[in-house]
Amino acid sequence: MAPVTRQKNQAAKAKEAQLRALNEEPASQKRSRAAPKTTRAKKKPRIQKATSEDDEGRESSRHFLANSTQGQSIMEARLAARKEADELCKYVEEQLREGLNADKFLPDLSQEISAVMSRPGIRPPGRDAIPQNETYVKARKCLQTCSEVVKQCQDFSKQPTGIRNPKLGAWQQDFDDLKTLNHSAMTVSIRALNCIIMARAVTDTGRKGRDIYLMASELLAEAMPRHDEETWAKMGALKYVEELQKKKQSDVMRFLLRVRCWEFRQLNVIHRASRPSRPDKARRLGYKAKQGYVVYRVRVRRGGRKRPVPKGATYGKPTNQGVNQLKYQRSLKSTAEERVGRRCANLRVLNSYWINQDSTYKYYEVILVDPQHKAIRIDPRINWIVNPVHKHRESRGLTATGKKSRGLNKGHRYNKTKAGRRKTWKRHNTLSLWRYR
Repeated sequence: MAPVTRQKNQAAKAKEAQLRALNEEPASQKRSRAAPKTTRAKKKPRIQKATSEDDEGRESSRHFLANSTQGQSIMEARLAARKEADELCKYVEEQLREGLNADKFLPDLSQEISAVMSRPGIRPPGRDAIPQNETYVKARKCLQTCSEVVKQCQDFSKQPTGIRNPKLGAWQQDFDDLKTLNHSAMTVSIRALNCIIMARAVTDTGRKGRDIYLMASELLAEAMPRHDEETWAKMGALKYVEELQKKKQSDVMRFLLRVRCWEFRQLNVIHRASRPSRPDKARRLGYKAKQGYVVYRVRVRRGGRKRPVPKGATYGKPTNQGVNQLKYQRSLKSTAEERVGRRCANLRVLNSYWINQDSTYKYYEVILVDPQHKAIRIDPRINWIVNPVHKHRESRGLTATGKKSRGLNKGHRYNKTKAGRRKTWKRHNTLSLWRYR
């Protein structure tokens, strides 16, 4: 017999022996003889007796395996188990729809769980010794305690406190006195204001009538001006600062400018200032101490303009061969505005003013406005600058210093000037011969 045929016969015999062993009852614990090593025989399941009578789960599983292998495959056993599970689920759903009574299953629970899970006022049947629900009992005791406390509070509130209600007559008298005091104070304050505003006004407020007028006069005595004080044509704070700025050769201004110049020289070329150095000048140029307004400080190098040509070779006529003695067509202030406008491209340049200078630099402060700020957009006095036509107005000569360098102004000297002084001169000195004239 060929070796392959011999191996097939041995495998078939091993399968028959395995089926025969499974069909037999587990009477003997002897293990059958193992199949030859040349074949891959399946390992037989170990059959053992239950060690105790209480191990019912293991016996049921063995019984299920024995029944599933008798004349049916593993797939059929799975289908049968699935069918039984579906039937069990349907049974549970039907019971849930019908509504099971939870009290039927309470006797199956232990004594501790049934005491907690039972419904209030219902005792499980057959267990009269078990008390009611513990949570229900404690909640009832808590409610009783709360009702007793509320009752005690009501009893205390009914007891007399000995507090007397105020008399309406006294309240009315106080109300009348306070009203009279307010009226008298307003009268005296108006007289004091007239004394401050109007020259040589009568300052005697009078002390006639009831005591309430005397009290009102004494309260406002400190606010009233004295007889020896001059209150007419007094300067305010901004006017005082303006007069100081006019006298730049005074000792105060010379010292202040020298100290500030040293401070500005240590800072960056362009930096933001927390507040204007000249508040009076800034306010005259449109600055407001509110959100949306920004002040930047910048320094510009002094001196004329040198023509940027190699070795001074201009290659032109003598009238245009100058290199050193050239002047800017625009002022240094307009240069400062343009540099700040390039630095803060999202802001709009409103105006600028001189603050200091030394031998090398001139220092300016530039007022800028944020066109995206809500406070600027709703202010009718400044929201004109929000329009897109005012972008980089400093680069197009639309600020005050730009119009000055262009020769634009109001008056009889500027009647014929349009689009700038140089543009007007060129238009007047250019011969134009139209075809139809």
